[in-house]
Amino acid sequence: MRGGAQPDFAGLGIDDFYEPIIPDPAPDVADQGDPYLLTVPRSAGSDHPYYLYHTDVSHSGNRIAVYGSHDLRQFEYLGKALQADAPMSEHWAPCVVYDASAGRYTMFYSRSTPHQPDADIGQRLRRAVADRPEGPFIDQGEVPLELDTAFAIDADVYQRNDPRSGRPAPFLAYVVEFWDEPRVGVGIVEVELSADLARPVSAPRVLVKPSLDVQLYERDRSMPWQVGRRDWAGGETVDWHCIEAPIGGLVSPAGSPCYLCSYGSYKDASYAVGAIREEADGTLTDLAVHGHAVLRSGMLPGITSAGHPSLVTPDLLVSHGRFSPEGERQAFFVPLLWDDDDRPFCPDRDQLAQLLQ
Repeated sequence: MRGGAQPDFAGLGIDDFYEPIIPDPAPDVADQGDPYLLTVPRSAGSDHPYYLYHTDVSHSGNRIAVYGSHDLRQFEYLGKALQADAPMSEHWAPCVVYDASAGRYTMFYSRSTPHQPDADIGQRLRRAVADRPEGPFIDQGEVPLELDTAFAIDADVYQRNDPRSGRPAPFLAYVVEFWDEPRVGVGIVEVELSADLARPVSAPRVLVKPSLDVQLYERDRSMPWQVGRRDWAGGETVDWHCIEAPIGGLVSPAGSPCYLCSYGSYKDASYAVGAIREEADGTLTDLAVHGHAVLRSGMLPGITSAGHPSLVTPDLLVSHGRFSPEGERQAFFVPLLWDDDDRPFCPDRDQLAQLLQ
């Protein structure tokens, strides 16, 4: 582990990591997949400094559970944040951003096509706005993205320097499908956003595409809703790969821009967190190609399906995982550090104990 300043774990101690944040969720929000944690500045005047949101797999009513916390140790369930009227649809992976200049909160999320039973069909990124972090968020429609397929999920919004002006600007990373590749599946692209976060102002830049066996989501998958992609009726299938859940805006100790992602299948122990590093010449390196993982289920005894985190501080993630083989996904905190090769990683319990002793 690299030396230097003490990591910023937002006041958390060793007993606050690798344990469920919300051990007794409300009955209608038992699954806490794809957690996103928003930190609100004091100047915003919100009731809590921290708000946690996650995927909503329910099929009716308002969606997207929201919890408030004063200290990241106790979370209060505040209800559903998003006003929704989309029967038989799922709402995935919220990302909430506070715009101090407008005094407004923007939620990015994806929603499947209403009135059909398969949650994979029609997932597209949407935008909603609210005056308060707990909502109600009012839907503003689909984000007008340049897409080759009718699929876009897993938004992350962050600040990075605009390559043209050199000034900080908001960027959006999200997940799209790649069909015309040696390995078919989903990967990650990035666009610059307008100042009001309403639309892209640049063409998509590909950050990563599937290239490895460890990124396999499902072998011999049939996807008949993808009309014309394969002869599904004739029994044709695809080996489907998955790289999802981007986190942007990270910079390594050596100054390299870095992104996190998750790969494999969220359903089992193949799920893992990886990293993409931008080199000095602008090329992007998927560190999984070199066998590096930021976080794997096997690194944390008793936790499987570990992945799809969001960034709390530069040294702290909130991830989801299963604390029993058949259990629902639950949110938990995990530290984010950097090794001597300038690669991000999450320490196991023993490494963390040595760091904090």
